[in-house]
This record gives sequence, structure tokens and C-alpha cells, in this order.
Amino acid sequence: MGRKAAPGQAKEFRLKRAEILVDTYLLPHLGTDPESRIAKAYYLAGMIERTIYVANKKIVEDDRDHYMNKRIKLAGELMQELFRYAFHFLIKDVTYQLERSVARGRRISAHTAIRPDAFTDRIRYALATGNWIAGQTGVSQMLDRTNFFSTNSHMRRLISPLSRSHPHFKARDLHGTQWGKVCIAETPEGPSCSLVKNFALMTEVSLPTSAADDGKIIRFLRESKVAE
Repeated sequence: MGRKAAPGQAKEFRLKRAEILVDTYLLPHLGTDPESRIAKAYYLAGMIERTIYVANKKIVEDDRDHYMNKRIKLAGELMQELFRYAFHFLIKDVTYQLERSVARGRRISAHTAIRPDAFTDRIRYALATGNWIAGQTGVSQMLDRTNFFSTNSHMRRLISPLSRSHPHFKARDLHGTQWGKVCIAETPEGPSCSLVKNFALMTEVSLPTSAADDGKIIRFLRESKVAE
């Protein structure tokens, strides 16, 4: 990994670079510090074990079109990604401005080192055009104010990240788990058909912090004689 990340560098630098990549980019949801490497190793071992079971027909493979296996990026998470990108650019720009001031022998000041438009321009451009980071398009849109129903439908719209130019037959098919979660009828015609959907009328998005305890649900089902 070190040879790929830092080719031609010293061995110590390659090892350090490999450790940074493992801690920062490999399964970051388990942690980004060196103490999380054991948890990441167990996680990878569990993935390999499940892959072997699927290959040997001991368990069935997961259905990626099942709505239990889908996650939604809400506005807060998308704005967090955009803010992180713009803030990293601001840090790089401030560093560049300071280095240039030192090289030219100028007096260093916060007014000249921090450009006010370096941060805000990127956020404004993304919100105005809908072009987000990582090549995402159509993230932000002008709200449809034709009538109350069109506004409500537009605010509950789901956009798939899949390419519109490919068939994606299984992704476009009506899956049974969509019932009660997304509207099975409302979708545009053309290449976006079934890749752009809308929430069902009574759907609510559950967040990880507000999700109910599994134990309480199991106890409720047992007390209601629904499950043993």
C-alpha cells in the first residue's frame, strides 16, 4: 500500500503514508484513530466470512434493491460534505497566501491572508447550479411553486445517484419493499423513469439518533403475541 501511495519515497515515509490512509479512509465510520484498527480488522473478517458463506450457498446474498438496505442523504449531510470541501479549500488558500507573503517579504495580516470569497463562492456556486462534490448533479433545485401539491411533492423527492444513460432494469423495477415508503405511481417519464421517486404521503425518515431500541420493539411484539 505504501508503494502505491508514495512511490519512490523512503520506507519510513511509505509506512507513515499507509497508516494515514488506513486510519482516515478505510471504514472511517468505525473510527479514524490507530485504536480503531482492531475493530476494522474484525469488520473486514466478518465481510470475508459472509462472502464465503454466500459463495458456498450457505446464506442468500443481500438484495441491494431492498429498501432495508438503502440509505438517504438528507440536506444536512449534503451540506456537511459541501462545507468540508469548501473549508479544506479555504485552509489551502490561506496557506498559499501566507507562503506568498513570506516569500515577497510582506507583512502578514489576516485581512490579506483570508480571502472572504474563497469559502462562500464554492457554497453559493453549488447551491445555485446544483453541481455538488464527487460529480453529483441536480442536488439543489428551484422549488416548484406551481401549487401546494407540486411544492409538497418536490420537497419529498428522491433522486437516485445511478446514471440515467444506463438501463438499470432491476433498479427501475417496482420492488415490493417500496410499498408504504415511496409512491409506486409518481415518477417522471423518459430516462429518469423510476430513478426519480417521491416519498409516500405518510413516510417519515428515521435518523440513527432517533431510531427506536430493538429490544423495546422485540418486547412489544412478544407482548402483543405477534412473535415468539
